[in-house]
Amino acid sequence: MATLDLQSITKSFGAAQVLTGIDLAIRDKEFVVFVGPSGCGKSTLLRIIAGLEAATSGHILIDGTDVSAAAPVDRGIAMVFQSYALYPHLSVFENIAFPLRVARLPEAEVKQKVGRAAEILQLTEKLSLKPGQLSGGQRQRVAIGRSIVRNPKVFLFDEPLSNLDAALRGEMRVELSALQRDLDATMVYVTHDQVEAMTMAHRIVVLNKGRIEQFGTPMELYHHPATRFVATFIGQPNMNLIPASVTGTGPDGLTVTFHGGTQMTLPVDPGSARKGDVVEVGVRPENLHLGQGVAMRLRVLERLGGTAIAYGQMADGLKLCAALSGDTSVHEGEEIGLTFAPADAHVFDTEGRVMRRRQAPALAA
Repeated sequence: MATLDLQSITKSFGAAQVLTGIDLAIRDKEFVVFVGPSGCGKSTLLRIIAGLEAATSGHILIDGTDVSAAAPVDRGIAMVFQSYALYPHLSVFENIAFPLRVARLPEAEVKQKVGRAAEILQLTEKLSLKPGQLSGGQRQRVAIGRSIVRNPKVFLFDEPLSNLDAALRGEMRVELSALQRDLDATMVYVTHDQVEAMTMAHRIVVLNKGRIEQFGTPMELYHHPATRFVATFIGQPNMNLIPASVTGTGPDGLTVTFHGGTQMTLPVDPGSARKGDVVEVGVRPENLHLGQGVAMRLRVLERLGGTAIAYGQMADGLKLCAALSGDTSVHEGEEIGLTFAPADAHVFDTEGRVMRRRQAPALAA
């Protein structure tokens, strides 16, 4: 497999700039997921890596070799698209073998490579069938098999599971993760689904408006989001953002007051924050607990067994969501109090950047 380096990649369509200053270093045998909302540039970036789009500026290096000007076939990549792009009149065997036929490989080598791919993808019993006789998941595996036989340096996936139903997507996530480990492959995967990103990736690239918001492991992004956008995009249900006024700064951190008068001191570096400034305090639903704190009118309660998702509003109309114990004795329509540990809070300044958490003092020996 191979390393993949993107250096100062930009892309414009006329006056519209869709990618700006993309710098990435993807390691050998790493599974990296590009995630972000529609229009953020993730599929365009994948197509630039594949050579299907030309970057306006910047360089693409695979294993240290600049392939920016190379044709797609010469880059050592294989791409699996959202649509299966299978030939309906050909058998599964011939669909997988198609790139090998184009390369005019000997028949014995074709059979060996197709057989190996079919074994990996559990398609051996399906090789004589046509695509119309397969399920959606099986068709997607055929498309992946066509990539495997090329023995590429880098696999590229462009939302390959979006056409499948929810249950099948879950199964295919597991299969793709296992496939990456079995092949020891470098893979780049595009999705708008943050659940796919969190469950499959070694590292995640969060894109927003053509820029990289953050690049890190799933749990780095979850526990230490760099921006308001990352904090609300990663995690399900979404992080709550509660406006608060700065009422003081000191050695213990930032003191804020919420609507209704509740005051807390949060262990973050105040930076340039001053008394009277308005910040946003981010708290994940699973970190909210019943107690004396902010008041919420409970509107909808979803009991999911071990967890109950509570949706409601504060007096000022701000929506909140809390993940409570499944047997919590609360009822729709009542007012409940919610609190959280100061250490679980993320504080964002007016620019949407996270305020750095204070480090706990070292214990004396």
